[in-house]
Amino acid sequence: MFPTALRTALPAGLPAATPAAAALLLRGGLIAGCATAIGIAAWMGDPGACLQADPALGRLLRGMAMIKGLMALAAVSVVLWRFGWRVSRGAATTYLIACWALAAATTLIWQLSYILPAALLFHVAAISMLWAGWRER
Repeated sequence: MFPTALRTALPAGLPAATPAAAALLLRGGLIAGCATAIGIAAWMGDPGACLQADPALGRLLRGMAMIKGLMALAAVSVVLWRFGWRVSRGAATTYLIACWALAAATTLIWQLSYILPAALLFHVAAISMLWAGWRER
């Protein structure tokens, strides 16, 4: 069905004749994991107190969260595209976990809760995605 160059690494237990199913599985896991991470992070914080205490700071932090959200959206889009080709298990795992962390960190910053750990998580996830992409052959 797909040319040899477009075959994707298959998860354990999946027949070797279904590279399209593996790509669908990876892409579905990416989207479902990001949605779950966003939901959990949104549940963890309440921005009301911070927005009432210092509205200017809240607007600044939310603007920063929007920029990080655009960066996370771009990264997730690239990984969705990347999962259309052959990818090793280690790289796929790194991409998935990093995208989920980017989604959660961006939502936590938007919620104005746990900002320092969320910013650290965001940057570690972004660097790990870049590292995995650099190391991939």
